[in-house]
Amino acid sequence: MLQWIYYKPTELEKQITSLYQSIEIWHPEDIQESLIATRTGIKLRYEDAPSLAFEKGKYRCIVIDNTLALEEQRKQFFHEFGHLLRGHAGDQSDLPDLFRDLQEEQADQFAIYAMMPAYMIMNLPVPEYERDVPYLLAFKFRVPIDTAKERWDQIKRRISAGAWEQKFIESERSRYRKADPANWSSETKAIFRLAIDRKMQKGQGVIIR
Repeated sequence: MLQWIYYKPTELEKQITSLYQSIEIWHPEDIQESLIATRTGIKLRYEDAPSLAFEKGKYRCIVIDNTLALEEQRKQFFHEFGHLLRGHAGDQSDLPDLFRDLQEEQADQFAIYAMMPAYMIMNLPVPEYERDVPYLLAFKFRVPIDTAKERWDQIKRRISAGAWEQKFIESERSRYRKADPANWSSETKAIFRLAIDRKMQKGQGVIIR
């Protein structure tokens, strides 16, 4: 069974969670493009044109290419939504390639978190077989199966990393506790005193660091 206690959301995930909860987005079925756009004050349009986001003053707009498959339109919305919320909106043609690529990567990561928030995933019923989890995510969040698999692999890596980190911390704490003379057994203290006495008898002294 997946141990969500070890999952540590990124700062971006925390921001998305805070935003969603502030606009009453609690369940997978609440993640609707038109609903989110309305509640965040964004004009949403579907046109036979490349998807984009732009902002002018207080006016914010997302245009989605309506010739794409519905799942791809959904991905495009959250990608462009990420551009808007991260301040990337506008003409990117003059940006250096590396900077533009970075913004695209950031928007892609935002989209994955926004389409499948961890706080919703952890409340879903767990399928009997782990291999079925991506299909559950794809169905519940209406995303392509490859995107669901990517998110699921990401979650498992985060949990494994969190569990390893916790185990390492506990190991270090145990090591320091054992090294603390206050936690030594009477036998250990006796052996330590004997070792010091022998050094003193040989005139070696004891170096305290």
